[in-house]
Amino acid sequence: MRAAQVKFYSLITGLTVIWCGNFIALKICLKEMSAFGVTAFRVTAAALIFLVIYRFAGRTHPMARLGKQEYVLFFKGAFMGLFLNQLLFIYGLKYTTVAHSAVIVTFGPLFTLLFAWMRGEEKLTKKKVLGMILSIVGVTFLNMDRNLRLQTENLLGDFLTLCGSVAFAYYTVLSKNAASLYGSISSTAFTYFAGACLFLPFGLRSILQVRWLEISWVSSLSFMYVAFLASVLAPLIFYYALRRMSASAMASLTYLQPVITTISSVLILSEKLSLNFVVGGGIVLSGILLTQRPDSR
Repeated sequence: MRAAQVKFYSLITGLTVIWCGNFIALKICLKEMSAFGVTAFRVTAAALIFLVIYRFAGRTHPMARLGKQEYVLFFKGAFMGLFLNQLLFIYGLKYTTVAHSAVIVTFGPLFTLLFAWMRGEEKLTKKKVLGMILSIVGVTFLNMDRNLRLQTENLLGDFLTLCGSVAFAYYTVLSKNAASLYGSISSTAFTYFAGACLFLPFGLRSILQVRWLEISWVSSLSFMYVAFLASVLAPLIFYYALRRMSASAMASLTYLQPVITTISSVLILSEKLSLNFVVGGGIVLSGILLTQRPDSR
């Protein structure tokens, strides 16, 4: 394997690990601040960092020269990928477990496939439809007890997380186009700047209410994690990779998240796993992997 390939796959591995750690860090942040406040904090802090990076990165697309069409593109991306996706994700995480949330986000590739089908870019074969049905059955199984009765404890959180996956799938498609046109740094800076404009007017109060000097060092590190690693470094790698692989292939990285995140949630947050969760999670992953397998000719 060439050095360039090693570098690329190392970055992809790092991206997956950061995404997985984000579940844990956000769960800790929610103990100190409201879900909306946490999201507003991470997006605004990331926007400030991105503007500094953008200023000194020798950008080729000055923000002042963006036209109306470009502003619409980035505000649309910010609304879907930051405002809508992040709010649904973090509110979902508030009402479900980290392990459940990690499994639900694997629906991203499935929704990416559906968007591609709606755009006429891919076909829905019998195998892919079967995979979708399996995934839905798996999510239902996640929320059942030993006697196969539906539990409502995590149902709301799982549903919100599922809706967030829809928003992220659409954002992935939008990001693919933006990254190709404007480059990873400019695209990310513009999108997060637009996201900060959407969040800050409503989230500033929650940010200011936190007694930052009194929170624990674990909480402080968690806020730094979601603001820098998950919201700055991860998107830069995300855009970099999107310019070198398809949107659906990029979305497929979520397959690794349930395994890493579930193990982390058990070790760090002491979450307990049921047999139903293991079986249901396995069915979900099997169904989604089935939708992503190439058709035989």
